[in-house]
Amino acid sequence: MGCSRAPADPIEALLAELEAAAEARDAERFGERLAPAFQGGSGLGRPEALAQLKRYFAAYESVAIEVYGVESTRDGASARVRCVVEFSGQARKAFGLEGLLPPSAVYRFELDVAGEGQAWTVRGATWELAEAP
Repeated sequence: MGCSRAPADPIEALLAELEAAAEARDAERFGERLAPAFQGGSGLGRPEALAQLKRYFAAYESVAIEVYGVESTRDGASARVRCVVEFSGQARKAFGLEGLLPPSAVYRFELDVAGEGQAWTVRGATWELAEAP
């Protein structure tokens, strides 16, 4: 039986933690990897981002995330990361959510990340809907 280890690269470790938190539908855990001054697309601040994540996670019974096409450009303890994220999920059957929420989506993300203490965090993010490969 093998044991899994956290990736040695801090960017890979950050992406793996964000993926695990999303799949666990744990907005607080996900939020631990957002910098206090996080800024998302359309002026979305950290509190709004966490509130939005909580609503999304509550609406789904299960969530699966696949991150690929990762490209990063480092500058010391910060980096610009580009990646594609495939989302799939099973919406809750209550309140007709299964008919309203998409079962899958693909997004292209651009992240501004930086090392803060022992862990790297996301300082900023923009995203757009992308075509499935």
